[in-house]
Amino acid sequence: MFRRFVGILVFAVVISSDALSQQSFQDLEGASQFDRALAAVDQIKNRKKLQCLLDVVNRPLCECLSRNLPLDTYARSFTAITNRENEYEQLSAAGKTIVDRCLSDNR
Repeated sequence: MFRRFVGILVFAVVISSDALSQQSFQDLEGASQFDRALAAVDQIKNRKKLQCLLDVVNRPLCECLSRNLPLDTYARSFTAITNRENEYEQLSAAGKTIVDRCLSDNR
């Protein structure tokens, strides 16, 4: 009887261990996808900053804009945005506020 109890107990431990390792793998995979998403966000921000630096040649201003403008804000010309021309007018109210704040902080 005792052997049967030990056998059942070992079987239960093996099954629960397998379930825990499966959950850990799923957690690890989820974290990996999250890390890839963060890396993609950083890459977009770095690309915006580089484009801004090529247009405006003002590192603090470009760091402010690339860090604070929403990711979905695509600028063909940061010069137009910083001069409050054409593309600036097409920004959302929040985007204009960000540009204005960055400009006032970095001029």
